[in-house]
Amino acid sequence: MTNILVINFFIRRMVRMVNGGRFHIPALFSRDFFAEGFTVMPNILIKYSDRLGLEGTDLLILLAIFYFQQTGRYELEIADFSQLLHIQERQIQVSIEKMRDLGLLTDIDQSLETTGLFEKVADLWAEERMRAVQQKQQEAAITVQLKAGKEQLLSPLINIINLFEREFGRALTPIEIDQIKNWYCEHGYAETLIKEALKRAVLRGILNLNYMDKILASWAKMNIRTTREVIQYEERFQDKKKRKEQSDPDQKIAKEQDEKFKDIYLT
Repeated sequence: MTNILVINFFIRRMVRMVNGGRFHIPALFSRDFFAEGFTVMPNILIKYSDRLGLEGTDLLILLAIFYFQQTGRYELEIADFSQLLHIQERQIQVSIEKMRDLGLLTDIDQSLETTGLFEKVADLWAEERMRAVQQKQQEAAITVQLKAGKEQLLSPLINIINLFEREFGRALTPIEIDQIKNWYCEHGYAETLIKEALKRAVLRGILNLNYMDKILASWAKMNIRTTREVIQYEERFQDKKKRKEQSDPDQKIAKEQDEKFKDIYLT
């Protein structure tokens, strides 16, 4: 009850002093608030606290060290930390010893120095920056490779389209271009096979993409991937037909009927 009476008396006296214009409480508080200064914890230290092996109590003790240093106190006792932070002295002692062992704190002239702490933080920062630079370099290299790969991909495709237009004697329609792109990009038909299919269509006078699509699909079904394999398979096919003709005379008549379709022997 006595304390409450004292506080009420103090408040009434302050109000009277304010009303009398002698001083302003908020202004005085603001002055003292900023005059006392600030103790800050660097964000980068909090960011790397886990990698430094620091826990909550350790960070509080470091903050207390910064506070004491700003007030000009360097020779500190465990009791000073306990009184400021309201943490048991044993817990404070264990934390300080741990940070000594980690090389974050060192004893110099009976004071705790944080040089080791900032050196380790600087090392972590430099390591992170280096990784970031390396990652950007890797991303740039991948971008270059993808761009080069895209150019390599488009170059044969452009050559194929140009060849088709020369053989057709006209510009290809968007649908025809999409069909050729589908052969090359989606189905993965080799450039040489597409050109071979075009060659066979031109020789037969059938300038039709559907005709060539059937040829290419037949080759893919037979797992034929090169023009050499096409020729080898054709030779085997013709040899087989000759043997059948020799054993069956009727095969000769069938051959004459199918002569105009000789280039679609796989369909």
